[in-house]
Amino acid sequence: MSRIKNFMNNMVYNLKATTARFPVTILFLASLSAVMYLIIEDYSTLDIDLLSRYMFAGIFGAFLATAVRFMAERFENYKNLLLLYVLTILLTAAYFYFMTDDKVNSKMLIHLLVISFALFAGYLYLPSSKNAFNFGNVALAHFKSAFTAILYGIVLYIGIAAIIGAVDILLYDVDYKSYAHAANIIFIFFTPLYYLSLLPNFNSRDAYDDANKEISFMYPKFLDILVSYITIPLITAFTAVLIIYFIKILVTGVWPVGQVGPMVLGYSATGYFIYILSSNLNNKFSAFYRKFFPFVLIPLVVMQMVSSYIRIDAYGITESRYYVVLFGIFSIVCALVLILGKKKNPNIIVLLSAIFALISIIPPVDAFTVSKNSQERRLTEILYRNNMLIDGEIVKKNDVSADDKYEITNISNYMHEMGYLDDMDWFPEQYADNYYGNFRNIYGFDQYYDRGTPGHEEIYYVNASLDENEKINIEDYDILLKIYIHNKRDPEEDIGEFTLKGNTYKIRQMSDEKGNITIAVTDNSDLVIEIPMKEFIEGLFEKANEHKGLMNQESLTIEKQNDELKVKLLVNDISVDKYNPDDAYIYANIFVFVAD
Repeated sequence: MSRIKNFMNNMVYNLKATTARFPVTILFLASLSAVMYLIIEDYSTLDIDLLSRYMFAGIFGAFLATAVRFMAERFENYKNLLLLYVLTILLTAAYFYFMTDDKVNSKMLIHLLVISFALFAGYLYLPSSKNAFNFGNVALAHFKSAFTAILYGIVLYIGIAAIIGAVDILLYDVDYKSYAHAANIIFIFFTPLYYLSLLPNFNSRDAYDDANKEISFMYPKFLDILVSYITIPLITAFTAVLIIYFIKILVTGVWPVGQVGPMVLGYSATGYFIYILSSNLNNKFSAFYRKFFPFVLIPLVVMQMVSSYIRIDAYGITESRYYVVLFGIFSIVCALVLILGKKKNPNIIVLLSAIFALISIIPPVDAFTVSKNSQERRLTEILYRNNMLIDGEIVKKNDVSADDKYEITNISNYMHEMGYLDDMDWFPEQYADNYYGNFRNIYGFDQYYDRGTPGHEEIYYVNASLDENEKINIEDYDILLKIYIHNKRDPEEDIGEFTLKGNTYKIRQMSDEKGNITIAVTDNSDLVIEIPMKEFIEGLFEKANEHKGLMNQESLTIEKQNDELKVKLLVNDISVDKYNPDDAYIYANIFVFVAD
């Protein structure tokens, strides 16, 4: 009992000390948890996109404040710590206003991930900068702290979830959101806080801090066995497979174009992680690995770079290809430094990773600018070649080769999804709000995905639009409203609302794990009627060989009724991509007619 009491007392003491050591980080973690509480509650008056922007800024602020604290400890600059924290808050506000958009998008997410990684790498490196401290010990302390905190968090959540479930089953109904709130407090607030509490003040010479460092730097026996006798032999065997494949390429002269990049990238990242983790181990396996890994890595990464060049030469640069190439350059530079450097200090790995990460988000060499310029050049070149871009305006044409239709479709869709297409001077602004439905009006042909193996007739994409020349009959219906569906939303989301005979109904979109959509009408959360879209979409694919530019109302109508409501869906335009059957893409604008 006394051991448990001592453990709890030590934990409470460490958490209090951590709050004093990382006050601004704790403030950001608490604000993140509060914002997540509002997101979970999903109050109708709240702007979820605005709250998401707060989340992004809060994550940035937490990492920046942590890096600032480690910088102050490394250079013993405690006098200016308050000023540095004020600058941290100001930079976080600037991040919110200038680095986040009204709608969450992939660009925002990539920026946050890259900046957060750079800040993490920065505060991982700082205690050992200018060889002030053994980096292997720093990395080990962070690894142990993160592993312990995450393990405690998982166990704590499982226990609390079990208690909530027991109360819900045995005593009284518990709001299902309680599970999400528990996860929020544990994983957004407690786990990072406990992780920080386990990190010693690396550059302190205080006796108490020295005692904490001694505990943090003890290499667990199980980790020694895991790294030296399991992980290193496994990655060595994987290395042998890659070397054999490399020799096969040299013999056959056939270079891969897709699968090698991510594989070598993952191998390189794992290899450097093991290199850092084994830097303080002196057994033969670890020493052998650290000596030969950089030499073996270089030719394998060169192979990946050649593979990436082939793909970029054919399809241009995208963000993913940019990062594959950048990571390849980073891997080679790190390997050369480790080979040629006298001290073989692994802290150079995290320092270079932070530098390369920052390069990838600084214009004009950032991933987004480079990718945009590359794809814009490809698209305009194809349009010019087909006489579809004259005097800065699009000229619609249908007599375009299948390959060019395929390329225009893919490049244009990519640029639209990334928000680049709206910046093109030649793009018709009137079609910006309904790009997919107006693809034919922009280019003169429907979206085309049929390029592939000769004789391969399977169709993965359909696009259909309502013939606007037909009159829409609204007789026999009391309500008419318009909705749009998109299966990349939340699994359940309200997309419309109407009032009929004094009752307020909500229209809800529900998506399953494969992307199939069902439209439901609810009354006070009670299901009134539901209309699955799967059968309708499958019917479009069955008639995929027919012209899909414009269709009549009958072909685009879905009706369903019961004792309470009569509902008709009239699809104004729809785009479906099921190239990946387990993750279909569906977008549609729909007129909804309702009668009692």
